[in-house]
Amino acid sequence: MWDDELDVVCCGSGSGAFAAAIAAADADLDVEVACRPVTPQGTSGSPWLGRGIEDSETREYLDELVADQDPSSRDSEHADIEIRAMRQLSPAAPRTPVETFHGAQLRDWAGQCLRSPYGLLYTRLTERGGVPMETEAGEIIEANVLGSIDLPAGAGAAAAVDGWMRMQLRERDIPSDDDAALERIVFEEGEIVGVALATADGPRTVRVRHGIAVSTEVPAAGRRRMETAQTLRVALVGRSASRFSRVELLTIPSAGHPDDLAQGNGAPHSHARRS
Repeated sequence: MWDDELDVVCCGSGSGAFAAAIAAADADLDVEVACRPVTPQGTSGSPWLGRGIEDSETREYLDELVADQDPSSRDSEHADIEIRAMRQLSPAAPRTPVETFHGAQLRDWAGQCLRSPYGLLYTRLTERGGVPMETEAGEIIEANVLGSIDLPAGAGAAAAVDGWMRMQLRERDIPSDDDAALERIVFEEGEIVGVALATADGPRTVRVRHGIAVSTEVPAAGRRRMETAQTLRVALVGRSASRFSRVELLTIPSAGHPDDLAQGNGAPHSHARRS
């Protein structure tokens, strides 16, 4: 039945799918990206996730995850990448309580991710990864730091991050297919077990051992430019108990040190792939 078997399949041409693939590779998981671009179109009447997917079971699953979102709020207020100031770029102190988000807070966070070109949905909450970190405002987030990016003064953040992501995919030798797209999610007894991909060579089914990541397909505004040259951390940021994350840039505290960097689970990762 299956053409292939992987740990994780990341679907979409958004930065979220690329970031999820990088995080999976750094965790020594077998991963690939199906990243056929989706033709931009108006948001009216189009789904939050999985634009172009017609399979009824997949459509029902994705739409149910965003059923509490207000369609009238689908403007592009989050179209620029978030730059978040951190108190420190290391795991929060053991005694620091992890914030628990409920109800409206989880809904608002999901909405921010869905309206962002950098948003991402994980089908399994446990696959999101990341460690608790404290922001400059005293907020606890869960961040999976993927690496550093140097942005010169005047640089466009969106283009720089996109180029950085693609370079990381190449350096980690992560397979990506610009002609492949998610056609449907495969369920067995209500559990996600794989995906069917539409490819240039015809349908391809992939069994997944861990889960699926689906990026948002919101056009990036690309207006944000750096006023001064900075070295920032590229991270997947999530909240406790949420399936949603988004790519953000984390600022380095002026009093911090390079060793404060927490990458993924707090340990440095090799770019080498598992054989």
